[in-house]
This record gives sequence, structure tokens and C-alpha cells, in this order.
Amino acid sequence: MAPITKVKQSNTESLPAFIPDEMVAVFIGATSGIGEATLKQFVVAAKGKSPRVYVVGRSAMKSAPLLEELTRTDPAARIEFIEKDGSLLQDIEAATSLIRKNETRVDLLFISIGFISFEGRIETSEGLEPSMTTRFYSRALAIQQLLPLLNNSENPHVSNVLAGGMESSIDLDDLDLAKPGNYSIVKAAVHSATMLTLMLEKWAKENPKISFVHSHPGIVRTPILSRASRGISGILLRNVVSPLVNTFFATSADDSGARSLFQATNARYTVDANTSLSPPIPEGLGKATMTPGGVFLVNQNSEITDNEKILKELRVSSADLVATHFEGILARVL
Repeated sequence: MAPITKVKQSNTESLPAFIPDEMVAVFIGATSGIGEATLKQFVVAAKGKSPRVYVVGRSAMKSAPLLEELTRTDPAARIEFIEKDGSLLQDIEAATSLIRKNETRVDLLFISIGFISFEGRIETSEGLEPSMTTRFYSRALAIQQLLPLLNNSENPHVSNVLAGGMESSIDLDDLDLAKPGNYSIVKAAVHSATMLTLMLEKWAKENPKISFVHSHPGIVRTPILSRASRGISGILLRNVVSPLVNTFFATSADDSGARSLFQATNARYTVDANTSLSPPIPEGLGKATMTPGGVFLVNQNSEITDNEKILKELRVSSADLVATHFEGILARVL
């Protein structure tokens, strides 16, 4: 386990010196919870470096207090909010198109967007299930669209907070779980995490300069359960389940955000060619090991999860089918 004290010490004492001037960072899903905590701590670490930070979220009005706080933290930082719905691929394409228009590189892409539905399968206007869209399709599209800019960075990092290391077998005949009666919360979670890791491994092989992290934060005090559903299930989640989980089991968003920032920047989770450009690994911790496919799968303690037995089979049985499925969805929706 990487002690949280060492993680925070690295973020505050080592990271600032390794942040390049005018660093370009993109945060998708950073208006609450883990993403918000990570974003705030990043802006603190980057103070004085005039970073250019893009925050993609649904509501500029609701996010105004956060943006004002970030500006107070570092008046020299350029914070740009892109008001787009992360559950819609067309919105993600529009957001990344704006970034590509404005920038020549992206140094950090941090994605923590997510949604859980306890009401069965529902569909967006694009015909996709929103929890799977936010956890896989939108993430994959954002990464794909920004790969050219990431490759223009000296030390690019892509960090996904979701369920790294929790990959399992998936239904290859119904990857988007659209068949009647085939959708469930568990299946949606497994499909999203598994497909994301397989796509990250594909891109890691094609883009060896980029450090790819897929982390599982464990149970964290965030609003996701209270926003998960309407109706009776929503009432129970907001008033019973969420308070109990947050009180007795959950890690604070601040600590989880610190770990997320550490995992998105430290040499411990950086491809070997770029470790000298990242904050040094804290004393007592070793270099994290990537999967054979080139991705760091990180657990809630900032340690590597070994899921190779499952992934070895998935690379053979599922990786190509997932990539073809993803491209087919893009062709239909965009």
C-alpha cells in the first residue's frame, strides 16, 4: 500500500517542479467527487506555471463556484469550461474538437465521468445506455480524438478512474447490452471496465509514448449514489444507502483525489522512457508494473492489480471485437 501521507507529500513537494510551463490538462467529469478533488489539487500543484485547463461538464452555471475557486487558487491559470453532456458522443466530439482547435498538445487527460442507473436500461437520444456511455464510449472517444495532441506532449498521461483490475468475461454477442432482458447494473459495470481496458491496451501498443492508467478508487464519498436514480430506489439511495456507505466505509474524496493526481503524474505510473520527466517515486515504493498490454491497473491503495489471468484470455477472444464494436458505434452515432 502506498501511504496517503507519501502520496500527498509527493503531490505537494515534488510534483510542482515537474509541471511544465503552460501545461495543458483536460478534465472530463471533474465537477464533483473524485474528479473535482483531483482538479483542485492539480491547480494548486501547477500554481505559477500558467496552466491551461479544460473542464468538460454539463452545467456551467452549477460549476461556477468551482471555477471561481480555481481562479482564486491561481489567477494565472486559464480555466475554460466546456459545457457538454458526457453521456452524448456528439457532445464529447464537439468538446474535443474545440480543444484540438485551440491547442497543439495535451499533457494530461483525466477522465472520471460516470453515471449509474438502478432503473434498468434506458437510452439517450443517440440510442445508447448512459451509464455505459459515460463509463466507456465517451471516454474512449475522448481519448481517440485527443491522441494526436497527446503524442505532441513530451510526457503525456491518460488517467481513467473507473474499475481497473475488475475486468471479466463479457457478452460478445451483445457488447452494448441492448438485447431485451440482458442489461443489468453488474453487466454494465463489467462490460464498461473490460472494454475500456482492452481499448487502452490497443492504444498503448500504438502509442508507446503515452502513459495509460486505469484505476479503481474503491468506495469514495461522492454524490454518485445520490444522483443514480429517481423514484423509490433513488429515495433509498439518497437517504439510506449513501449516508451509511459514506459514514462507515468510504474514503474521502480529498484522499482519493490525491491518489488520482499521484497516479496521473508520478514516475511510478509513467512509461519507462519518460520517468525522468515525472516526479520521482517516493522512497519505499517500487515502480508499478504495466500489464503486458501496456496499461497500469491501479487499486484504491495506489498499488497494481494483477488481473492477467483474465486479460490474457480477453486479448485473444474479445479485444478485436471490442475495437470493431466501438468503431461501429461511432459510425452510427457521429
